[in-house]
Amino acid sequence: MIIEKEQKRKLAQLVFDCFNTRDFSKVEPFVADDIVFNFPGTGDILGARKALFFMKMLLRKFPVLEFDISEIIVEGEKAVAVWTNSGKNTEGEEYSNSGITLFHFKDGMISVISDYFKNTSFTED
Repeated sequence: MIIEKEQKRKLAQLVFDCFNTRDFSKVEPFVADDIVFNFPGTGDILGARKALFFMKMLLRKFPVLEFDISEIIVEGEKAVAVWTNSGKNTEGEEYSNSGITLFHFKDGMISVISDYFKNTSFTED
């Protein structure tokens, strides 16, 4: 299935909307079974079940976390979201970061998510 440019932009935005609402049920149908999720400090997380589980577990470390997307650029079968986020960790300490997330699409599904961000200190815990 080929999806249009606007649909790819909406799927990329949907991932961040799911983080903001802490509910991944809306994006789950669009995550490829064989997705590769690359997150700094973890390497590749393979498969939809593991990738979605990791996203949910990440929110446990940050009970307050909100993403703001400044732009999403779509080219061919890829999209890049430029974002900032802010929140609080489990100790109540303020947290903020900025970065980009690269998405690949295949057969109408998200097949790759790869995060790049400035502050990676929390991945060292």
